[in-house]
Amino acid sequence: MKKRNHQPSNVENLKNEYTQEKNLQNHREKKQKRQMRRRIFLISLIGAIIIVGLSITILVNRQEVAKMNREKVQAEKNLKKVQAEQRLLNNQINQLKDDDFVTKLARSKYYLSKDGEIIFSLPEDNAAKILEETKKKSEETEKNKSSEEKKDNKQENSSN
Repeated sequence: MKKRNHQPSNVENLKNEYTQEKNLQNHREKKQKRQMRRRIFLISLIGAIIIVGLSITILVNRQEVAKMNREKVQAEKNLKKVQAEQRLLNNQINQLKDDDFVTKLARSKYYLSKDGEIIFSLPEDNAAKILEETKKKSEETEKNKSSEEKKDNKQENSSN
């Protein structure tokens, strides 16, 4: 609150150098205080703007890091699936390099025989089943992979 000096109506101000000097000095002090308050307000405003700007930048960066972490987790899951599929395929390749396995497979799947040999198909014949199962698994992983990629694309499109 501002203090005002109320002077009685019967008191008159002197118009000499001293009073004029004091009045000028009071006026200068008030002007300096006003300027000081304006400077403090301006500095505070600039500081607040800088803090808000930096806070927004930090929040945006945090969101980007969280998104990248989600993508990393998804990529690691896909990597594990691909590695498992690769192990299955490498296992198949190694089995197909073995002549005995290829011979068994051809004989069981296509009922090929040696000269004078009679073929009896038994339910325990697993060579053909193994090959069919690995084909089914690889087809399923391909289907899963394509459906997950579609889901990921939908999520990315909806987040953007």
